[in-house]
Amino acid sequence: MNKMIKLTSERLRLRSLEPSDLTFFMAVENDASLWNVCDTRVPFSRFTLEKILETSVPDIFKEKQLRLVICLKNDEKPIGFVDFYDFSPLHHRCGVGVIIYPSEQYGKGYAKEALTLAFDYAFKAFDLNQIWAEVSVENEASNALFSSLSMVKKEVRPQWLYHNEKYTDVSVYHLFKKDYLM
Repeated sequence: MNKMIKLTSERLRLRSLEPSDLTFFMAVENDASLWNVCDTRVPFSRFTLEKILETSVPDIFKEKQLRLVICLKNDEKPIGFVDFYDFSPLHHRCGVGVIIYPSEQYGKGYAKEALTLAFDYAFKAFDLNQIWAEVSVENEASNALFSSLSMVKKEVRPQWLYHNEKYTDVSVYHLFKKDYLM
C-alpha cells in the first residue's frame, strides 16, 4: 500500500525555491551570524544567487542535495529552509539541516513541524534508511530539537567546526526509517 506524501501541515508548506524567493534567499545566505553552521564565509552577490535560482533543478538524485523552502501556509511567506545534503542513493542516507529566519520566528515550533514533514517526505520519496544531522554542541535549541524528533545522538566529533578562530565540537544525530513512525 502506498502512503501519501504530503508537504503541508496545519501551519506550513514545504516547496521548491522560486525566483520570487531571491530577496529571502539573499538575506539568509548573506547573514554572517548564520555562517557558523555552514561552510559559507563570503557573501553571495545578487547575480550569483539569481544564477543559482535559474540553473537549480530540484533533483536530489542529480545534485545530491535538495533545498526546500519553509512557508507559512496562510500567506506563502518564506520563513526558512530544510536542506538535504550528502545524499547517497547507494547507501540510502542523507544529512539534514534546518534554518528558521529571521530570529523573530524562533520558538514557535516551525522547525520541528517542517522537519516532521521533511522526514516523512524523504523517507518515502527517496527510500532512505537513515537521516543524520550535525549540530554544534553549543546550540542547545537545535540539540533539543533533533532529540525531540526521536533522533539519537550517536557521537560527538571533537573540534569539528572552525569559526571566528575557535573550534567547536559537533553532535551527530541519526534517525533510522525503522524507528520513524510515518
